Amino acid sequence: MKLNKITVTKLFGIFKHEIPLNNESRITIIIGENGLGKTVLLEMIEAFFKGRYFYFNNIDFEDMEFEFDDQIKWILTKKVNKDDTPVLTLSQINKNKTEYKPINLNNFEGRDMEMLAMRISREIPYLRRIGPRTWEDKRTNELVRQEEIIFRYSEYVPNDIYLINEEKPKWFNDRHDAVKISLIETQRLIAIEEREDKVHKRTVEKYSLELSKTIKSFLTESTELSSKLDRTFPNRLVDRIKESSDLTDEHLNNELKRLEKKRELLDAVGLIEIEKDSNILEIEKPQEVIRDVLMLYVEDSFKKIELFDKIATKIEIFLDIINRRFKHKKLFIDKEEGFLFKSTIIKDKKGNSQRIPVSKLSSGEQNELVLFYLLLFKTEENSLILIDEPEVSLHISWQNSFIEDIKQIAKLNNLDVVIATHSPDIISNNWNLKVELKGVE
Repeated sequence: MKLNKITVTKLFGIFKHEIPLNNESRITIIIGENGLGKTVLLEMIEAFFKGRYFYFNNIDFEDMEFEFDDQIKWILTKKVNKDDTPVLTLSQINKNKTEYKPINLNNFEGRDMEMLAMRISREIPYLRRIGPRTWEDKRTNELVRQEEIIFRYSEYVPNDIYLINEEKPKWFNDRHDAVKISLIETQRLIAIEEREDKVHKRTVEKYSLELSKTIKSFLTESTELSSKLDRTFPNRLVDRIKESSDLTDEHLNNELKRLEKKRELLDAVGLIEIEKDSNILEIEKPQEVIRDVLMLYVEDSFKKIELFDKIATKIEIFLDIINRRFKHKKLFIDKEEGFLFKSTIIKDKKGNSQRIPVSKLSSGEQNELVLFYLLLFKTEENSLILIDEPEVSLHISWQNSFIEDIKQIAKLNNLDVVIATHSPDIISNNWNLKVELKGVE
């Protein structure tokens, strides 16, 4: 189930925008003049599917329609009551034009929201108040406003408080939960902590440490599996020797070569280290028992390293994209440090390539590093990814290759991507993917 088209009517009280999604190519590029609402459109899509309905209180629009590939339509309507309280209503229409009973998404009686949000937040150990009307969800580092707390964490509402927030029907829950959305904003370089004047940390440093932790978790899992396989190796070998085998020398040598290539890849992307001269040489006419020992060794080795398959491919693409772009420096992945940059032209006193801290990269380089890290390592499979102005701080040559790199990542992670941009260089030769927003003529 995928979105086919998104339409918004009377945005800012004026514009009607219709955005058909390119489900075949899986990439849609939104263009248009300033002030037409490209960024707001992306934010509206994310807010709706993330359940942040209070976002719409400050957006002037009449309705928003989501059309799915199974001909189901959702129509989100905004009306304002006599007391100026906005009410969001969602209705569903199926392919037979049958309408379902509409549901209210933010029907909330007038109360002191701040006091209510405070009472709810006290019940939730992972919520930390960081401002008069703002909390941080420590599990995700996400900022949560007081209105969102009331509905997002409704299961923690004290018993003496009654919220008018009707139970959602199955037709809503099943479809809403199946749509995964991620928004990559224009401001990508400052971690949430810095935006709130708390802990000052650049996003590149945060993600560098995060990647290091991810790699270490894979290594730990691989070590545990290795111990298990090593303990049972003798018994399994004896069982194999007892069995008749049709294993050939050619098959064994081919598997040895394939194993070595896979190890070399994992070494190249920083996941394992292989010793020099550790390659297994081709064996000429080994005895049958030796053939069995080697084949079991190969099979166990593949099991130990196949855990790295998915992340190794992601790191390989990540390294390729970054190292094709960055000049006079090269990115390596280190299990201790995460991102490790070395100069290709400057040597230190010992004659080694000089290391470059990620904090010393240019804003354009940091933007590129963060953007592609998010796309490769921080998105769920089968998600719709919304990217706002990817051209920020990027050289024209980087912009020209952006869509082709996105296509590669979209295929790997099974993503659909919507991009809002002002840059013709981002579009490059992909004008068939564009949807242009129009103003009032």
